[in-house]
Amino acid sequence: MAETGDRSVEVVELDSLRVRLRIRGYPVVFVNAIRRTVLSDVPTMAVDYAYIFDNTTAVYDEMVAHRLGLVVLDSNEAVEKYRRPEECAGREPSEEDCFVEVSLEAEVDAEGETGRYITAGDLSISDPQVKPVYPETPLIYVAPGQRIHVQAFARLGRGKEHTKWSPASLSVLRYTPILIYDGSKAGDECLECLSAYPQVVEALKSGGRGSLVLEGLRRTSGLRYCAETACRGAVEVRYDSSNLDLEVESTGALRPEKIVELAIRELEEKVKRFAEAVESVGVEES
Repeated sequence: MAETGDRSVEVVELDSLRVRLRIRGYPVVFVNAIRRTVLSDVPTMAVDYAYIFDNTTAVYDEMVAHRLGLVVLDSNEAVEKYRRPEECAGREPSEEDCFVEVSLEAEVDAEGETGRYITAGDLSISDPQVKPVYPETPLIYVAPGQRIHVQAFARLGRGKEHTKWSPASLSVLRYTPILIYDGSKAGDECLECLSAYPQVVEALKSGGRGSLVLEGLRRTSGLRYCAETACRGAVEVRYDSSNLDLEVESTGALRPEKIVELAIRELEEKVKRFAEAVESVGVEES
């Protein structure tokens, strides 16, 4: 846990694809800006140009290019190694500091062979660190007598350009729910309605009044339903906007903790550029 005064950030959950942070004391607008930046501005690698030299398969050229673009590429090293999209705008795909070459060439003999599926693992990529995260992803079926030859180029991009560059499949911000209860008004129907929330049922059975901070509770629709129906007057659901849960689920292109780190870095750069623009304009004193 990292703490600054009355503010803190705690890692509640972390694995290879998901991170959940409990954030206390920071403004909602600030944390929500990080959430949005995760989806729109954190750069990852994806195929952007595809040149089809030969394709006699049943899959149209446009579909081949589309499928290549959706292959999830490991970008953990690439984000520090290659130039940002705005720096590579208008550059030729042959420039190595901006692009990674991705090639595919496959053929099945017309006689004596069965067809085969080409997967992401069959791609030849010029940078071994930029490899498919899911090599078993099927791309094309090459039947006997068919062949395909593609040369493509991947670059860093951002989710605001196309979702294929977004590093996260999920980026959610939740308030912490607070339950205000009066056990003296809770009947059997109310307790039955809330049976999926044993902590709440136990508090109501005491017969007293109070509040429960339900940290980590992700879904509150059931609580709200009971509060408005069977538990009307006995239960009220409120939300604490100063105690937030930020959950990010990675596509696999970047480690989840790196996604959050880069989102904060990108947000800092935006604020810096904005401050410089304001300063360059100047403000007249009244």
